[in-house]
Amino acid sequence: MNQLHYDAMCLGNHEFDDGPGLLAEFLGKISFPAICANLDTSRNPGLAKVVKPYVVIEKYNLGVIGYITNTTANISQAGPTVAFTDAATAVNKYVAELHRQGITSIIAVSHNGYHEDMVVAANTHGLGLIVGGHSHTYLSLDPSEPGAGGPYPTIVRNLDGHNTYVVQAKAWGEYVGYVDIDFDHAGVVANMSGKPIHMTQKIKEDERMAASVLEMRRPLDNYGETVVGRTTSDLSHTGCKQRECELGDLVADAMLWAGRQSTDDKADLAIINGGGIRAGARKGIIKVKDLLLISPFADALVKLRISGRDLRAIVAGVFAKSNVFNHKPVTGFLQVAGIRINYHSSDSRGDSETDRNMSVDAIEVGANNTWSAIDDNRLYTVATLNYVARGGDNIIAKDMEVPALETLDVVLADYLRAFSPVSQPKMDRIIDTSQ
Repeated sequence: MNQLHYDAMCLGNHEFDDGPGLLAEFLGKISFPAICANLDTSRNPGLAKVVKPYVVIEKYNLGVIGYITNTTANISQAGPTVAFTDAATAVNKYVAELHRQGITSIIAVSHNGYHEDMVVAANTHGLGLIVGGHSHTYLSLDPSEPGAGGPYPTIVRNLDGHNTYVVQAKAWGEYVGYVDIDFDHAGVVANMSGKPIHMTQKIKEDERMAASVLEMRRPLDNYGETVVGRTTSDLSHTGCKQRECELGDLVADAMLWAGRQSTDDKADLAIINGGGIRAGARKGIIKVKDLLLISPFADALVKLRISGRDLRAIVAGVFAKSNVFNHKPVTGFLQVAGIRINYHSSDSRGDSETDRNMSVDAIEVGANNTWSAIDDNRLYTVATLNYVARGGDNIIAKDMEVPALETLDVVLADYLRAFSPVSQPKMDRIIDTSQ
């Protein structure tokens, strides 16, 4: 990153996956500023030293404000020493501060989501441009292009009555967003052009950078080529954040199996947040590098003791998208093993899958065609990830510190070695009874 000579870096939720301490250590090693205006570091002096709300690029007399999704506390391991405030309020505060310094040309870089950035644009003063991320949205010069989430740029009228331009360039380096922008003396955008550039093989690589990357990744590449198993069919991760998915069943099965290997406290069931499954598996040989794409976060298996009553409430909260213990939004979905969930849905709030109302009808625990209704008074041993146990996605409201076992990629490797070839699951664990 230092070799790329960035002018600034906006923080995203995954920067907090290993806690603010490790993030502060990392940011102390970069040669460019990290910016985040809606991050409250008043209880974390270490992070406060290395994160600022904005940076001024003197060459252009340009103010650049950073902000992050305020759901980060629920979808990462941010911990109790940092907080995330309203983005629009924070942006307005620092726009005013920049104006007092005589800086009128101002943009923002965000990790907040496309639609959320449009809300920020509509509720702020003085922003000419928002360069966004988080939702992995592809914006196109032709918004009718298949796969496009909107026009590049998307124009939003701000509180001053001027245009704020919102851009985003998908994810994973597949596209690089290009913007050429001119401001007038009052900080209003006078001209704006640009497009997302598709990073295909036609674009010549930087030989020096390619050599540096190759040298750093050689040990990982050698490890990644290790064969661990085989699948007789493609296993998709599509929809894992909204419904039962093929790879979700396999991952949950592997966690349940691993949670039953000890002689005592064997797991009754397994749950994983769907967002923790980041790639699918193609038919054929599965290597370590495939598992690291499926589970790139080094999340570890843990076992929790949860009453049937609390487990019922946790599942109900996931489907209602609101945790019944702390009444905050649940931002993830479950993939499961050793448990069956029947629910019904309605489309009263919209047409998209994520807009549906969902209510749980029945929960059963068991295996091998022997199932029984969940017992409110029984303590169940639940195999899950330390991310979930610590409150990730607000699935479990409590931060439950328990000993970590193997990381998920190792669990998957052991399972595949034991049971390959694996095949497409039945997909009968989470059933919408209204269909």
